[in-house]
Amino acid sequence: MSDPRWCLVDVLGWLPVEGADGLREVPLREALLEAHTFTGLAPDMPTMLPVLLRQALVPVVLDALGPIDAAAWADMMDAGQFTSDQRNQINRYLDDRLDRFNVVDDKAPFGQAAGLEHPGGKVHPVSALMPHVATGNNTPLWDDRLVSDPVPLPVGTAVRWMLHAQCWDPGGIKTAAVGDPKTAKGKTTGNRVGALGDLGVVTLLGRTLFDTIVLNTPQGERAAGDRPQWDRQPMGPAWQTRAPAGLLDLFTWQERRIRLILEPSDADPPGQVRWVVLSAGDRIDGAQPEDPHTCWTIRTDKAKGSVRYPRKHPPGLTGWQGLDALLTIDRDTTGYETSGLLMQAAAATLAGDLPPDYPLRAATCGMTHDQYKAKVTDVLTDEVPIPVGALRSDLAVRSSVILVSEQAQALARAVDHLAANLLRAVGGEPPSPGKGQHPGTKLLHALDPLVRRFLTGCQRNPTDDELDQAHKAFERLAEQAARAAAEELLHRLPATAFIGRTVTKKVRGKTSTTTYQQASAERIFNATLRKTLTHLYPQTPPPAEETEA
Repeated sequence: MSDPRWCLVDVLGWLPVEGADGLREVPLREALLEAHTFTGLAPDMPTMLPVLLRQALVPVVLDALGPIDAAAWADMMDAGQFTSDQRNQINRYLDDRLDRFNVVDDKAPFGQAAGLEHPGGKVHPVSALMPHVATGNNTPLWDDRLVSDPVPLPVGTAVRWMLHAQCWDPGGIKTAAVGDPKTAKGKTTGNRVGALGDLGVVTLLGRTLFDTIVLNTPQGERAAGDRPQWDRQPMGPAWQTRAPAGLLDLFTWQERRIRLILEPSDADPPGQVRWVVLSAGDRIDGAQPEDPHTCWTIRTDKAKGSVRYPRKHPPGLTGWQGLDALLTIDRDTTGYETSGLLMQAAAATLAGDLPPDYPLRAATCGMTHDQYKAKVTDVLTDEVPIPVGALRSDLAVRSSVILVSEQAQALARAVDHLAANLLRAVGGEPPSPGKGQHPGTKLLHALDPLVRRFLTGCQRNPTDDELDQAHKAFERLAEQAARAAAEELLHRLPATAFIGRTVTKKVRGKTSTTTYQQASAERIFNATLRKTLTHLYPQTPPPAEETEA
């Protein structure tokens, strides 16, 4: 039996939104029907954004309204809010499922396995749902969060982190659940990371929360048997390995079995979560299914032919350093392919359904793990302006934004190369890639606001002349930053760098001699700048050879 105080549809505020009256947490129905009045979600951390869209908002809209084709998608974007008929459909859908959207229920609590227990009554602190919080042996000695007395969370916050665990929980060994037939010695091994853990997630953001929901709603027919988790049989301790029935099943995939343990508090309603039960859940059978929230890397294998696999975000790089993948719209047998949702937006742009000056943004996030996938080693997040014109291969803005990204990275490599040559000139050796300090990384931080300003400017649908002037302005500022970085390196040089050093190497029986000097290092750096900044330094082709008549 459900407790109406914990109904996620109308009573409990649990979805954090941002609107004209600031930040607040609202129930599910209000978040959907008033989505056009909110500027967007205000998640606890960036990785929570795709969780709330995939595990709640988008599946409700997709399941309540039925399959959405390109024309219906365009009508929704043009209207900017749900029509009265759509509002009625969503209301009926939620009214029919009030019990399944209740945190406290004897048979089917939302997103949980009722009565789930560990052997001996063991429980985990609620922080076990939060990958960024140290737990167990990883807790620092000076941390005031004790495993025996964890800090409680409000029920709505605990629900969000429960859904976050379904998407991002690390893999490895999990404590067994009573009644799970696939356990050994009280443990379950071979658990994989959450459904998003091996993906480089790309979430599209629009003007309002309504636009964001529509931009993240896949178009197309619905697969047979495809249902969200709240329309499936209530979960128990047992789990299975199977393929998702479709996108609704994939978006609400239950990678873990979880039970929130509510206890009294002074809050209104009076409840909080301090302890949880967390065990193994369903596993996806076979290769990674088609997921519209990730880009893809395509490689050609002699035995298998063209192979696609999810592209993870490289650690240490900004979102705009991956523009080549984000904007690869045309399908190819090698290289990259952008996400299904960005392809959908590109098709809408080509059809004129998405205005060229629409302020589209892409929120990127991902996690890296240790070799056993049992610990999160890094969380990667960013937000990048995406000029809608760049989604069309026939417009100049596409090549321009990709070139700006490549130029910024080329300038960073040029500074690193200058530093390496100067270090060799005074008798040293540069650090290996990924180790030590690289001045090019510092330059990228200086160029970052310039690139983002250029991308934002390209969202205003500039003319070719305006685009050319903006590109020249970027190159002018980028050159100043690169030369300032080079000057900082040259200022620290000793006098011996002017004379330099000659290095003799013997490779495959052949002897080669290379002289490293300050002058040659500067010459190479200046030549690289002129070759990279093509708007400031137009490349003049060599004169054609004269031929005799």
